[in-house]
Amino acid sequence: MTWFDTLPTLLAAAALIFLPGAILARILGARGITWLAVSAPLSMTLVGVGAIVAQLAHVRWTPVIFLVLSLLTSAGSWLIRYFMEIRQRQSRAPLWVRSPNATIAGLIGGLSMAAGILSWRLSRAFISPENISQTYDNVFHLNAVRFIIDTGNGSSLHLASLDPSGTGSFYPAVWHDLVALVSQLSGASIPVSLNATNMLLAAVVWTISAMFLSSRVLGSRPAVYLATGALAGAFSAFPYLLLEFGVLYPNFLAITLFPVTIGLVADVLRVSKHSHHGWIRSSILLLAILPGVALSHPSIAIVLGAFVLPVLGYWLYKRFRAYRDGELPFIWFLTAISGLIIYIVALQYVWERFRPSEKASFWPPRQTIAQALGEGFINAPMGSPISWVLVALTLLGVYGMLRGNQDIWLIGLLAVGIALFVVVSGFAKGDFRSSITGVFYNDSYRLAALLPVAGIAVTVYGSVWIFDLLCSKLQDPPLHGRTRPWLAAMTAGTIGVVGLSLVTQDNSVDNAVSKARSSYNITANARLLSTDEAALIERADRTIPTGATVIVNPSTGASLVYALEDRRVLLPAVSSTPSPEVSVLINHLSDLKKNPEVCAAVRNLDSYYILDFGNKQINNMKKPFPTSEELAATPGLTLIDQEGPAKLYRIDGC
Repeated sequence: MTWFDTLPTLLAAAALIFLPGAILARILGARGITWLAVSAPLSMTLVGVGAIVAQLAHVRWTPVIFLVLSLLTSAGSWLIRYFMEIRQRQSRAPLWVRSPNATIAGLIGGLSMAAGILSWRLSRAFISPENISQTYDNVFHLNAVRFIIDTGNGSSLHLASLDPSGTGSFYPAVWHDLVALVSQLSGASIPVSLNATNMLLAAVVWTISAMFLSSRVLGSRPAVYLATGALAGAFSAFPYLLLEFGVLYPNFLAITLFPVTIGLVADVLRVSKHSHHGWIRSSILLLAILPGVALSHPSIAIVLGAFVLPVLGYWLYKRFRAYRDGELPFIWFLTAISGLIIYIVALQYVWERFRPSEKASFWPPRQTIAQALGEGFINAPMGSPISWVLVALTLLGVYGMLRGNQDIWLIGLLAVGIALFVVVSGFAKGDFRSSITGVFYNDSYRLAALLPVAGIAVTVYGSVWIFDLLCSKLQDPPLHGRTRPWLAAMTAGTIGVVGLSLVTQDNSVDNAVSKARSSYNITANARLLSTDEAALIERADRTIPTGATVIVNPSTGASLVYALEDRRVLLPAVSSTPSPEVSVLINHLSDLKKNPEVCAAVRNLDSYYILDFGNKQINNMKKPFPTSEELAATPGLTLIDQEGPAKLYRIDGC
């Protein structure tokens, strides 16, 4: 299968990611870059909340149900807005506000550039549309998508255990719900739907999100969108890192939405360059997208609280200046201080209360504090090669903000990201480190991926600052696209950003893509699923009856027969906890003829097939399961298919 063949899947994914949210955003009154930026986050809210509502209403999660729920939500929102706002207005604002041609051209140009670069890079990383990541977490992610398609239950309140009985615990399901919808709507396999969805999230959603944040400090200008497009694919830590490590697909989705939430906070607090919507409408949009972020991954919604602190600090500074100049009564300034204190107390409570267990947060520090500080500032974490162009642009951006004495809250965002990375990566194990980074499992990779969120806006600032400096030397500065000279500036600027996009595709990005590629490469000795094992699974539709349940060791990759060929398995994830009957099968299967409990479990579980993928387990795990030698010597097992060392047995001895 070629990447061109995935075009219908990409179109289906694009429709699901953008259209429902775009309709709702328009109804809520969003315009311009804000309308574009909040469309995907609002769609994720509709997906996450919609899947929960569908489960509570006992209806299957399908594209039709998603469409119905989205239309009902949009219709209800329009009615509320009509009675509370539209009917009350004496003068009507235009429904559509057209941006200047130069701005539209810059946005389209920047987005096209980023989408082209990132799509090409990710197609190299994924190798083929059908390839899967050979990593621990991917067993759960793939099988969770199949679980949603099979059971119709995509609720985040039930997904964790992949239990068809409906019992379970919370796991953020938006990414899985979305991929399930893409697969159902396009008819593509789960791996193809997954890769197409991730490509769109990385190439388009992340770029638009970064454009929105950059425009909050620099305004809606062609130079901003072109520079953001040139730099969106220049960071090794995002979007590439989380598509290689883990894989952490839910975190990846949430981070693509993260810059939009920060930008909306800036609009609400009125510290952004400009907003056409007012703080009330921006607040509504922010509240509407937060469920989508939280149900994509709660840790990103929580860390938003920390990233907001510099924005709040800058807002309080502006309140102080207004009070000092007699423009703000003392009571309102005191209210602002009190509100900030209450916010910090609430954030501390949430930060300490909602976090994974200490047992799950076992990741150790990996370097010294000085090394972590250096990696964080130059945006080259986890031993990634340094991109000197990004270093230079970061320094220019910081210098430009300090010199202009404005937008310094963006430096605060960068500082928060670096501080969290330094603590998790450089501080010694202990209560202090866990209190700060336990929300993220004390995992350096998760916090490394957050560095580009603030880093990209700072580098864009540096790029535009240089552009403005050069334009200021001209007799007629073409900065705003209002006169003919803007065409010359656009031409020169386009050449400049194309050059910028090329020089930033350096060894740092090459290394990130190469590492990701190694994770998606299916070989004879692959970590999770070898070529022989993949071939055996591909024949499962002919060798394993529909409705049969397969006995597997999930840490060998054998449980992927569920995701790839829709054959149920007893243990769908590496972390699945076996029931007492399943434990009997796993621990005593080689005693099939001697232990009557084994055949009783086989009959009760209706599990007459065994996939043997050898003794090699992902991450050198030691999950209990009969060895290949023990299975081969067990009476009552019939070998019905084999590809190299990978074998499929049928239990005939019961």
